[in-house]
Amino acid sequence: MTHKGTFRLETERLVLRRFSLNDAEAMFRNWANDPEVTKYLTWNPHGNITETRRVLKNWTDSYESPDSYWAIVPKSVGEPIGSISIVQRNNNVNSVHIGYCIGKAWWRQGYTSEALTELIRFFFEEVGVNRIDSRHDTRNPNSGKATRKAGMQYEGTMRQADVNNQGLGDSVTYAIIAKDYFAGKSPHPLIGKTASISRTVNGTDTAASMKSGTLPVFATASIIALMEQASCQCLSDCLDPGQTSVGTAIRIEHTAASPLGAQVTATAEITSVTGKKIAFSVTAHDSTGEIGYGTHTRFIVDEERFMKKAEGRK
Repeated sequence: MTHKGTFRLETERLVLRRFSLNDAEAMFRNWANDPEVTKYLTWNPHGNITETRRVLKNWTDSYESPDSYWAIVPKSVGEPIGSISIVQRNNNVNSVHIGYCIGKAWWRQGYTSEALTELIRFFFEEVGVNRIDSRHDTRNPNSGKATRKAGMQYEGTMRQADVNNQGLGDSVTYAIIAKDYFAGKSPHPLIGKTASISRTVNGTDTAASMKSGTLPVFATASIIALMEQASCQCLSDCLDPGQTSVGTAIRIEHTAASPLGAQVTATAEITSVTGKKIAFSVTAHDSTGEIGYGTHTRFIVDEERFMKKAEGRK
């Protein structure tokens, strides 16, 4: 791992560059003074531009070392709208931890994932790291969408593992390792293939009906089943005669409740193919937005041999 500091980087819509003291006004105005931006961060909104100048002075002084703080500058805007940086590095395992924030006026426009995707490329291809990770508060799921869009995979949720401006909370970790990144540079033709399955929530789908809870809302078991159905559908036209796929692992976050009558749609996307092992990113939405996300693994098997082995367990 050869740290290179804060290089100027460029994407289709963005310039990622070093901060300068002249960025103080834009930083203060565009994000640093906004409590909505800092709601799930560890620093408070800046009360005045003097505080912003002090932070920028610390960042610009640190450019003499390998520390990395990029200004996110849309070409159409011409000034910083946020920051993305290396919050932590671990030379023992060649890893970096990335943190980011962006002004509210530019949320949900893909700028964060675009910046993160470029940093992932830079750190794997030019710096030579082995692992890149990021985390977010479970109460801030939109942050996780940016990491997933950039190709990072959900690794788990640590309970009461972080403290931010909302107090003690759970944190979700996403990561990508060099092996997976470079494998994706020459992707298997199935990677990126998607399929969706929809279902209207009825009485048999609820937590109360399944006795996994007491409320008449779409059960976690039901959302898992729908995600598996979407994954099966994704592979349905890829199997040879006599083959099927079986699920071997699924990890999800069920983030919102869907009532009776709601239409839920699960979508599965193939993210990696290793022999007969197929990995998926899975999400679920109802009419109001995302209700769950996670990862799923299936194996392609020979139906006859699989059932013969299963029957042998009687």
